[in-house]
Amino acid sequence: MIGFISAGFNPPLSFTKEELDFLETSELILVDTYTSPNYLKEFGNRKLTFADRDSLENYEWIMNERKNISIVIPGDSFSATTHYAIYREAILRGLKVKVFHNSSIFPTAATRMGLHLYKIGPAVSLPRFKHRFRPISPYDKMLENFKKGLHTILLLDTEPPLELGDAIDQLLWMEEQTKGGLFDRNREIGVVCSLGTPNEKIIYAKIETLRGWKDGEAPFTIVVPGELHFQEKEALDLFKL
Repeated sequence: MIGFISAGFNPPLSFTKEELDFLETSELILVDTYTSPNYLKEFGNRKLTFADRDSLENYEWIMNERKNISIVIPGDSFSATTHYAIYREAILRGLKVKVFHNSSIFPTAATRMGLHLYKIGPAVSLPRFKHRFRPISPYDKMLENFKKGLHTILLLDTEPPLELGDAIDQLLWMEEQTKGGLFDRNREIGVVCSLGTPNEKIIYAKIETLRGWKDGEAPFTIVVPGELHFQEKEALDLFKL
């Protein structure tokens, strides 16, 4: 059987009792290291096999193991399409599967700040800019959400983790290129970091202020609010820097 273990925010402390029971019966514990830097580092005296993106996307070797396998995934199992592809292929091959669900950055990054669930738009990923790789598409998706009054959960590149100041520099660069009016130095956004861990921090401030904020540590998630209900405004006031 292949078990998809949703590790929550702070493994191994965030594992459920069901997940712990399955992990104990697993002959192979495979840990996804690419969807978040906050992955399982150790589990008692058990040997862990750390898997990068390539080894998970080329999953034929997993299908051939023919043993009880736990695939340990930060957050919730099916927030990334790669894991669902493994799940689907296992079912098509007649293998037994079991899915264990847990807390995820979707939609918790926004609801933890008091933003309403039904107003959260499609999530957006922000890759690390490179010399000839500076996509504008993340900005376009955020702007589309904003025009509809929806909030955006912005996920930052994890390989290696994108620092908050670098992410904000990229947002301001995209604003300069597009002139869409989504970001300026007085625009207020939310940031959650190390959510669900003892180092958790949640702040809401002007983008220029956050650019130099050094108190948090990865993984960071940015929340770009859309149109705010008065209850949401009151909630965000709790986190003003």
